[in-house]
Amino acid sequence: MTDTPTAGDTALRQVGAAPLLPTDPARIGPYAPLGLLGSGGMGRVYLARHADGSPGLAAVKVIRPEYAEGPDFRRRFEREAAVHGRVRTPRAPHLLGTGFDDALLWMATEYLPGLTLVDAVRECGLMEPAGVWRLVAELGEALSALTAAGVVHRDLKPSNVILSPRGTHVIDFGISRAADSSAITTTGNRVGTAAYMAPEYLREGRCDAASDVFSLGCTLVYAATGHAPFGDGTGVDVMHRVAFEAPDAEVMAELAESDPALASLLAACLAKDPAGRPTPGQLTAAATAAGHGRAAHWQEPLAARLRERQQGCAVLADLPTGSSHFRTPTQPVLSPASASTGNGPRRRPLLVGVAGLAVAAVAVGAFLLTRPDTPAAAAPSDTTGVSASATPTSAPPTASASPSGKEKKEKEEDEKKKDDKGKGTEQKDPADEPAATPSATTTPNGGAKGGGSGGAPAPTATATVTRTTAPPATPAWISGCTYYSGTELTDYGDKGQRVVQVQCMLTKRGYSVGGSGVDGEFGRDTQAAVKQFQSAKGLEVDGQVGPNTWAALRSST
Repeated sequence: MTDTPTAGDTALRQVGAAPLLPTDPARIGPYAPLGLLGSGGMGRVYLARHADGSPGLAAVKVIRPEYAEGPDFRRRFEREAAVHGRVRTPRAPHLLGTGFDDALLWMATEYLPGLTLVDAVRECGLMEPAGVWRLVAELGEALSALTAAGVVHRDLKPSNVILSPRGTHVIDFGISRAADSSAITTTGNRVGTAAYMAPEYLREGRCDAASDVFSLGCTLVYAATGHAPFGDGTGVDVMHRVAFEAPDAEVMAELAESDPALASLLAACLAKDPAGRPTPGQLTAAATAAGHGRAAHWQEPLAARLRERQQGCAVLADLPTGSSHFRTPTQPVLSPASASTGNGPRRRPLLVGVAGLAVAAVAVGAFLLTRPDTPAAAAPSDTTGVSASATPTSAPPTASASPSGKEKKEKEEDEKKKDDKGKGTEQKDPADEPAATPSATTTPNGGAKGGGSGGAPAPTATATVTRTTAPPATPAWISGCTYYSGTELTDYGDKGQRVVQVQCMLTKRGYSVGGSGVDGEFGRDTQAAVKQFQSAKGLEVDGQVGPNTWAALRSST
């Protein structure tokens, strides 16, 4: 039986949310969930309304119970909320509240009906110079507000910038810190996304307002060209280029060709010496001086996409809460314990219910689940960022795996499809569609993608991790990656949910798929990661994800 789509269903799709599952909470503090915006290793983010009918929508982040119950983790979570609460500007979503009740640790922020910058570029095209100048002005205002509050963002990148009908906003304060507090990293470790880190942070661990300006410069270059200025990815090679080399000459030349004044300003933001960079206020002043080139409205088709999101929000704000209307009716009701641990037989039913979450993950970077801000709890990483160490790590130990049971049947069906289509022709999944997330596992509004960096695959860079809480019984690449369950050949140039599944599993196994993270596009960085994984597992190293590689990715070792 198929239910007829309702206005609520359509509105959820418009804002990038998925229907609730029976296992999702009916109440989170004072909020009633409407849909699921995204999920990751640390928990889930819900689109919600005030249960008492008060106006406005919220994005409510709920932490997984195994982390929420730890007092040390709760203290870090409270510190994140406190840092966010210090920032008062229309250029960042407002913190609405936090709580720990009914075993749910949550934080609610204002919901912004927009797209991440990475999604906007991927889905709507490169930003025109006038639009980039608008970003300069409004992101300058955002950084000025952070500086005034004594806050350093430390992970400013395309997936942490939201474009909405109201303008530009900075999101995700998960690894930010107050300037007067101690650093959250240990000696030799860096937390952030390599392609957008400041050189002084990589070299010395020093990070201040000027460091955020450097990251902003990298982000704006991406907006105008689709590429990070020092190459994409998360490896040591990218960190070395950021720390010691000049920006990519071709990327900067492309920028200069479209707007020389803009190129000159952004080149100054990328100065290796922090003292040579403009201040946030100077950025806003420069954009004001270039007012004739600033956009008053977002370019099309971006503007149309944002209007659609806004319309979806208006519909959801008027619908009643607390009913089963927003829940998927076909899912079996699971106990809270089985829902949270990821053990045993619950994995297959859950796969059916969350096949659409790739769309939710790419739409909501404004409230991406953040990695805890100490190495102690950083292991189940999101694709929203990268924990980077100054030394390369080795690949996972070699292990063999072969498909069995249902996967064998899926393999036979996939091979039959390809025989019907002809050798070498790929059979696309109906649900497959370009997914985007920045630097990203999961956004709620996104991850950055600027294309592969090319050349030989670089070693991944990860932080040294010491757990303080017990890990889930099921490996993160199984419990946290539920976008596709088949074994169809997935190869360079493919897009959609099969690619999201590959990237998600590789990322959670410790491989880098590039600066864009889990973005649903099988580019050079993803191919390089596949080859590294195949080599580590003793498989044929061809960069293609066929039945044997699928089986190895899904193995528990």
